[in-house]
Amino acid sequence: MAQIGTTTKGFEEVDDRIDASKPAATDLNLDGFDTSSIPFEKEQWPVMIMGSSLVGMMMGLLLGHWGVKSTSFDRHATILSHPRATGLNFRTSEILRQINLERLCQEESVREFDIDSGLLVVERLIGGKVIQQVQEHDPKRDAEVTPSNWLWMNQAMLEPILLEYAPKFGYTPQYETKIVHYEEEADGVVVIVQDLRTQKYKKYKTQYLVACDGNRSSTRRKEGIEMTGHGFLSSSLNIRFKADIKRLLGSRSRHGVMYITTPHITGAFRQEDRGQGGLLWINSIDGKTEFPPGSVTEEDAKRYVNECGGFTKEDDMELLSFAHWTLASYVAERFTSRGGRVLLAGDAVHIMPPTGALGGNTGINDAHNLAWKLAHVVTGKASPSLLHSYEAERKPVDAFVVDQATRRFRNRIMNTIPRIPEEPYYTVEFGCRYNAGAIIPAEDDTFNKDYEDPHTPSGSAGSRFPHIRLECQDGTHISSLDLIKQNFVLVAAETASPWILAAKDLSFALDSYALHEKSQPYRDYRGMLREKGRLGTGMALLIRPDGFIAWKAEDTSSGHKELLQKALGRLLGQSIR
Repeated sequence: MAQIGTTTKGFEEVDDRIDASKPAATDLNLDGFDTSSIPFEKEQWPVMIMGSSLVGMMMGLLLGHWGVKSTSFDRHATILSHPRATGLNFRTSEILRQINLERLCQEESVREFDIDSGLLVVERLIGGKVIQQVQEHDPKRDAEVTPSNWLWMNQAMLEPILLEYAPKFGYTPQYETKIVHYEEEADGVVVIVQDLRTQKYKKYKTQYLVACDGNRSSTRRKEGIEMTGHGFLSSSLNIRFKADIKRLLGSRSRHGVMYITTPHITGAFRQEDRGQGGLLWINSIDGKTEFPPGSVTEEDAKRYVNECGGFTKEDDMELLSFAHWTLASYVAERFTSRGGRVLLAGDAVHIMPPTGALGGNTGINDAHNLAWKLAHVVTGKASPSLLHSYEAERKPVDAFVVDQATRRFRNRIMNTIPRIPEEPYYTVEFGCRYNAGAIIPAEDDTFNKDYEDPHTPSGSAGSRFPHIRLECQDGTHISSLDLIKQNFVLVAAETASPWILAAKDLSFALDSYALHEKSQPYRDYRGMLREKGRLGTGMALLIRPDGFIAWKAEDTSSGHKELLQKALGRLLGQSIR
């Protein structure tokens, strides 16, 4: 977790560096704690979360969406003001849509800038030559595969919304508290929490502990989890400042993110506060790549901002805060403790450069994958063995995304020549798929890549259920993704499907829909489910609560209920009636 301090002139200074040789935390000690004299608290949560930042908050809300209350602990007094992750990609927007927060976030996002304008590589913000324009979205093409939009929101904008809605999801974030020790037992985890205001300790027993404690994860160190990957890339300095960006940049202000290459400085810039401020990310200054706290004065920072920005007047810009951090490319060797009761998510298991805005979004995808599984286990709908699929699914996908972020860093910041090949943004953002875990692949399925083009979906187990525009009885439209709420979903593309009849005959909570040209209450008026889901007569798709296809049911003459029970039992690790 980041260390917060102040400069000599009172500016906020964030130290979020990691050790390049071994990216592990050094600020907390979770071992060697005598808990015998501390009584257990009466209040209990089935799941506790270490860290109340972006991924920790989303974990809490998603658990609540699936009916499980939780609490989180964070040693900071409140949400950090210095901007960190920025940009909610398509898949994250779809997740917010599932928990009914997408529209609210859209309303905040449109106040910023045109996300579809793309990113620029420039020599200087004001008047500098444009070297390249990259990652330009194609709204029409994107609308073919998702009902959602890319949202321009940083953590400082999103986290207050999540905090406001936390009580409605049964999620209780606790600030100025920290987990100082935990012990994993066969039936749960004993957690010791310190109130930093009173210095008093409390002891809890929880079924599962989820560690969302960042790139310097204390949990990762305690569990002896190593990191592998491309390794250390560089050290960087962030300078947050206030300026009338919209006025100063003119028409160029529609591009909220720009990469900068001056004769002396390389880095990047992004707009903040609806065009009234910005964040300058400095990667190197005349070959210098180390910027520890105390090494940069306020006068230095102003000079760097002016050189990159092209500001000509003293009062054009006002400094607000600094942050010192490390660019690295790592993936954890394990995502869980040996006993399986402690699970890690977000930056605790993957560290990547911010190019492509993939870090925070990938952490949210971790939480989305894990939350429904924890909820099913805690509520008795699944065996604890279901949790084994978390690492099996997320580790290879996270490794793929980390590699893609690293390729973007080398192309856009390091200006690697020749350019390293990258997968398209839509493939990286919501084309990821699972090839092992809580899925049942077809016997002839030989697909082994961790991604596919969402414009040509495979419709196979492990892939994302495709977006299909459906017409409601009142003439309005929804997405096929809107059918996925809390339960597993079974869909078929024909009337009187025997699979849907079997689904309705189960005592297990399972939503089912026939989707075709004449179906009601939702009409697939173009017959796209057959095409995108690759469904023939007598077939059906079983979709998980996180929107991934778990199993494709083939055409058979009998035994539909028994086969569906067997498939669900195999997925959830226990018999289904």
